[in-house]
Amino acid sequence: MERSVWPDERIADLAARGESQFDLLRGDIREMRTEMHEMRAEMRESRAEFQAEMREMRTEMHSEFASVRRDMFHDSIALFAALVAMYATMLVHTLS
Repeated sequence: MERSVWPDERIADLAARGESQFDLLRGDIREMRTEMHEMRAEMRESRAEFQAEMREMRTEMHSEFASVRRDMFHDSIALFAALVAMYATMLVHTLS
């Protein structure tokens, strides 16, 4: 196999093309870093919005559960009063 000898101009041309490719790569990496920083900022904003919505939902659920517990308590008192009245009526009818 024959070995070829490259002239200095050919080597310089190859080195220049390699440098231009590295410059393109560096530019792409800078661009990607910028996009990643922007994406992280957007994620922080959306995370803060999500957390605020969750706090609002928890507050609303807490008030709704408190309302349900209060209604159940009042209903159980009404049921107990109805049972006492029924037993009192049965007792009065039995004794008379």
